[in-house]
Amino acid sequence: MVALICVSLIIKDVEHLFMCLLEKCLFRFSAHFSTGSLALLLFSCISCLYILEIKPLSVTSFDTIFSHFVSCLFVFFLVSFAARKLVSLIRSHWFIFAFMSVALGD
Repeated sequence: MVALICVSLIIKDVEHLFMCLLEKCLFRFSAHFSTGSLALLLFSCISCLYILEIKPLSVTSFDTIFSHFVSCLFVFFLVSFAARKLVSLIRSHWFIFAFMSVALGD
């Protein structure tokens, strides 16, 4: 029984280590992605101001300019939700692995 408790604690420590490393990698990715999205938003705003100075903004050009921004936001949210789902999936698989290894005594 003591061996099972020790194995369980070791597996939880390893799981915690991997989750911390994954979180660190995902945070770096999201920080780079957020910086890129902010830069894209800034360049979109600058180009909009430049277009407004040259000629009046028609409905089609307005749609073209801001559809890119909306699609970038959509991709950002998709990546965020996918990363969250990946983290929860990894947690559930580590739990199954820990349970099986404790149950089988490996």
